[in-house]
Amino acid sequence: MVAQPFLIFGISHIATLVFIIAIAFLLPASIKNRKFEDKIFIGKIVGFFAIILELVKPFIWHYSMNFAWIELIPIHMCNLSTLFIGIFLLTKKRLFFEVSFFWGIGGGLNALLTPDIPNNFPDPHFILFFVGHGFLMVAIAYASISLKNRPTLNSVKNGIYFSLVSLPMIYIINELLGPEVNYWYLASKPEGESLFNLFPDPPMHIPALIIIGTILFFVIYSPYWLYDSFKKEYAE
Repeated sequence: MVAQPFLIFGISHIATLVFIIAIAFLLPASIKNRKFEDKIFIGKIVGFFAIILELVKPFIWHYSMNFAWIELIPIHMCNLSTLFIGIFLLTKKRLFFEVSFFWGIGGGLNALLTPDIPNNFPDPHFILFFVGHGFLMVAIAYASISLKNRPTLNSVKNGIYFSLVSLPMIYIINELLGPEVNYWYLASKPEGESLFNLFPDPPMHIPALIIIGTILFFVIYSPYWLYDSFKKEYAE
């Protein structure tokens, strides 16, 4: 089977998204009646594999698809989100969940909907891209549903502060490593259709990214805010 050029929301794209969503909800559902200690243990397995996946992926990208090592440092937002959710599942350090939750849903979901890939399934690039981003969503769903973690308003603040501190560091790394790298897409826009096409040309798109990112964090949190407001009003 020869891979065809990637078509956004084509059959392969939609089928893959449906599969990821199904796994993200079926895994927590399948262990719903297990003891919480068992769920924690399974969470540690998920966390371990999340970290291993991010450490192994650069070798696959390099040796199977000839990507340069300089492009493969796992510091893209989705790479860090996967590492952070893995660390959280292993250590229960709250900040890692908060950052991963907002970065993973905000950045990861956008990546899944508008992937920066050249070809459809079964191209290795397609497979590795969706395995990585899909596992991120599964891990966040498991931490949120099975282990009953959720963001708070303080989590939104922590996510924003952490992002604002991280962004200039990533920008400096891009500058130091040269034009071959484009971590966080701060140096240039991704190829293909994405929200980045609505922004000014780099680096003037960075203020827009900060504003949109901040709004997005509050949008992601809004269902929890509405639930809390409704619950409080109903209780009264």
